[in-house]
Amino acid sequence: MAVDMGIDDLACYSDSLLSINLIKGDPPHYHIYALLIHNIKDILAANNFTIYHTLREGNQSVDFMAKLGVASNADFVIHTAPPEDLLLLLRSDASGVFFPVA
Repeated sequence: MAVDMGIDDLACYSDSLLSINLIKGDPPHYHIYALLIHNIKDILAANNFTIYHTLREGNQSVDFMAKLGVASNADFVIHTAPPEDLLLLLRSDASGVFFPVA
């Protein structure tokens, strides 16, 4: 989608360390998602896209959007503006509010 939108630089953050390690590590030849992982590696190599690991607690906005997606019946939604409930979380993320891990 980023390629189709003409985005040249992209940083993706995921709280799934397993996924990050699968993508950044050696190709898993017999993994059930080996083809998908290979395709992601190709997209990253062909573009100025990077992936990073983040703790879920460190990115409340993404966690909010993930939960919003799970609760939706739609197959695909593009938000042209942040949902109202997300604005406070975006401000907290942008200002670097610290959330201690319990």
